[in-house]
Amino acid sequence: MTGRKGKMPEELSDPDVIDDIEDTVQAGKGLAHSPFIGFAAGLCSGWTKLVVGHPFDTIKTRLQCSPPGTYLGAWECVTRTISKEGPRALYKGASIPAVSWGITDSILMGSLHNYRDILLRHGFAERDLAKGEGQRLSLLGHSVAGLFAGWTNAAIAHPTEMIKCKLQMQLVQPENMPKQFTGPIDVVRQTVAQQGATGMWKGLGASFIYRSCFAAMFGGFEIFNRLFKSLDGTRWEMSTELANFLAGGMASNMYWFTALPLDNVKNRIMVDPIKAPRYKGVIDAYSQVWRETYNPTKGFGWNFAARTRNFYRGFVPVVLRAFPTNAAALAVWEGVMRWSNAKA
Repeated sequence: MTGRKGKMPEELSDPDVIDDIEDTVQAGKGLAHSPFIGFAAGLCSGWTKLVVGHPFDTIKTRLQCSPPGTYLGAWECVTRTISKEGPRALYKGASIPAVSWGITDSILMGSLHNYRDILLRHGFAERDLAKGEGQRLSLLGHSVAGLFAGWTNAAIAHPTEMIKCKLQMQLVQPENMPKQFTGPIDVVRQTVAQQGATGMWKGLGASFIYRSCFAAMFGGFEIFNRLFKSLDGTRWEMSTELANFLAGGMASNMYWFTALPLDNVKNRIMVDPIKAPRYKGVIDAYSQVWRETYNPTKGFGWNFAARTRNFYRGFVPVVLRAFPTNAAALAVWEGVMRWSNAKA
């Protein structure tokens, strides 16, 4: 961390916008908050997610959207996918995320950075005890910023995720049977031809509900960063980079615990057949998932547990994927933000 006269790198427990604002106001130069740097850093975090997380995402989607009993578990899904389709199958549909995850993470993280600044100035600030008279964004402010960023991201991310999910679900067909889609452009062409231009946004409501859980993600990220910051001066003190990495991984587990049921329904709508859709809308999809494993010969407790499991299909690959993927992505984002401030 640099001195008070220099630029202070961004730490979630000590946001850079406060120190930059204080320094420039005192110098009579106006506000130093850059509305663009978060978008640039988001590109880097999105590409990090793709490299680390896409294979896990492929397995998750197949477990969620295949008929019940298709796979005995995550490991069987992995082994069958690799044995039948080769290891490259784990990156099926990755061409779209290679572009879209950079763009959508840029929108998510860039808007998050700006929402934090807006909320800080409009009633969500709290006293920063470490600085005496300084202020920082409250935990509620971080959560609300995550909520707004998730909503901002939803409209752009939804059609690209639909393409990804449809391509991920294409299992190997016999040689005499052509695949339904030849690639991303063909997914768009067939969907628009059958359902119109709005077909690419079918189930958008489910995406908005699902992405509301970014409130838990970024609220949790701040909580864990503050917790690790409190260890400074003890034998457990850690570097900012390690704290960001661990906080990102732990916050991602909080996120997926709340978001996975919503993600499950969203993905089912996305892979719904184009010509003969199974779901009439978001509410119908939720109700069908809930009724899917109902057994009238069993009691209430058994049916409730079975129905709950329907919404948590793919839990194992999600847990395995969430920590390293999001820990790496958020650590990269924070690192780029600190680097940009040091260069400013």
